[in-house]
Amino acid sequence: MFQNHRRGGALAGIILMTLIVGFVCLAALVSTGLYVAENVRVTARDFGGETKVETPFGNLRVRDHDRSEPRHMGLPIYPGAVREHGSHNLASLNLDFGGAHKSLAFTAAAYRTSDSIQQVTDYYKNELPHWLISQSHNGCLQLSFTKGGYKRFVALSERDGETRIALASVGEPASN
Repeated sequence: MFQNHRRGGALAGIILMTLIVGFVCLAALVSTGLYVAENVRVTARDFGGETKVETPFGNLRVRDHDRSEPRHMGLPIYPGAVREHGSHNLASLNLDFGGAHKSLAFTAAAYRTSDSIQQVTDYYKNELPHWLISQSHNGCLQLSFTKGGYKRFVALSERDGETRIALASVGEPASN
């Protein structure tokens, strides 16, 4: 009987310690969230299309470059393809976490053509012979190329009787 009393006391102690540790962790999480929320500043400018987020851990700056031409991505545009309205986006992203600084540029554009997907595929295979080719489960064909941290993509799919062409690049701003 004395042993059962000890076992019940040990179990109560473990449960009490678990509750205390859980409460301390919850309090630390809430106070960290409040600290971050009070110290994060977001600045957005319409002119120049820049958004800046300043946090206690570092800064993030995104610039929109919507006047840039997709051909600056270093990707061929299928002859006769029409750019989809509102599809062209170019942005640069700068991350600064104390001593670590990284700049990236993201570029994307979408086109469409009435030519068959086979014609468009043949064109891109001819223009980009050394690129990796893969096909997704939904039939979308993707060509990709990576060199020195700079990635470029061409994705082809069929929809509504047209071939859709998506072009994208990710890399350092100087390489885009």
